[in-house]
Amino acid sequence: MQYAYRTSNPIVLRREPLIPWWLIVLATLAIDTMAAATSTGPTAVGAPLQHAVAAVEPGLASVLLSIADSVTDISLGLRTMDLGQAGSTNSFGDDQLLADIHADDTIFRHLQQCPAVASASSEEKSDIQHLGGQGYTVAFDPLDGSSIFGANFAVGSIFGIWPGSTPLGQTGRDQAAAAYAVYGPRTLLVLAVPTGSGSAASTCSRHQPQQQQQQQPSEQQQQQSPSEAFDVLEFVLTDSHKWQLRQVYTKIGSKNNIAPANLRAAADNQTYKHLLDRWITSGAKLRYSGGMVPDVHHILAKGGGVFCNPKSATAPAKLRLLYECAPIAFIVEAAGGQTHNGQGSILDAQIQDTEARSIIALGSPSLVQQCLPAMQAA
Repeated sequence: MQYAYRTSNPIVLRREPLIPWWLIVLATLAIDTMAAATSTGPTAVGAPLQHAVAAVEPGLASVLLSIADSVTDISLGLRTMDLGQAGSTNSFGDDQLLADIHADDTIFRHLQQCPAVASASSEEKSDIQHLGGQGYTVAFDPLDGSSIFGANFAVGSIFGIWPGSTPLGQTGRDQAAAAYAVYGPRTLLVLAVPTGSGSAASTCSRHQPQQQQQQQPSEQQQQQSPSEAFDVLEFVLTDSHKWQLRQVYTKIGSKNNIAPANLRAAADNQTYKHLLDRWITSGAKLRYSGGMVPDVHHILAKGGGVFCNPKSATAPAKLRLLYECAPIAFIVEAAGGQTHNGQGSILDAQIQDTEARSIIALGSPSLVQQCLPAMQAA
């Protein structure tokens, strides 16, 4: 090793090692890499949720953080509370579990504390509730899959976030962001968020007058896919009750994971029955739990598949456009997938009321195309 002699005293000489040039270069590269990781923190695996939404418009970021806090509380409650039958029904006449009421109350409480939430509506309380804030309206299904909750299957929550004070008159494509949570062996939170604060889609949605938004969307908005302006991020809830980025979904693959929903429709929708027979004989993997959130998340996590929910004369559409179909479809399209309601992308369907229901197919584009005849048969 080479040495240099340095002295601050004319009598005493100190011999110190020279640092090799290549070590200096490596150190510089490491510093640059760390700086880059800091600047691109939102997409760095292991990043906390707060960093991941740092580039998002501040009001929208506060809504997302409020949703995350509510999911944390719901997750803890589902593991410890008595969550049997409540003996009541929701606004649609569905029997409620105590878990439904707990999740609904928890989400409303957190949204009410967020100054960026103007209003909210849920599958349990479908009337639009004005919460006193300004900026966004949130529509949510507090506990998707509650019918399979008693079997200890994974269930979820679904959130759609629209600009303004009401989602009515808007489409799924007008969403500023969307999210779902999975309550399983691990609690996961999946977000579709604008790619940086300058996203064309989010900027357009935030700054258009509300009356203009509720009219027909422009041709450009109809054609733009959320995948062009949104990232799909998956977070896991840690033991310390913090959200940590676990995965970024950039493209849905083409694996044959099939979730054939509303199977009763196959009794008199022969096209759907033939499609099921085709999937079975071709060796496709059938993965249907009865919950939309876990089934769709399985498609994302496993690299492809399709969730197919057609209807028939005796088995009508059950999923609600506002609370389930539009938010989930937004996330799937943002991840590079495709959605369809028999007429086109479900994101182009205008939300006329909170009770509207829809058929839906979503997932890998090639598999969604296979579903179209069954979707259009009834």
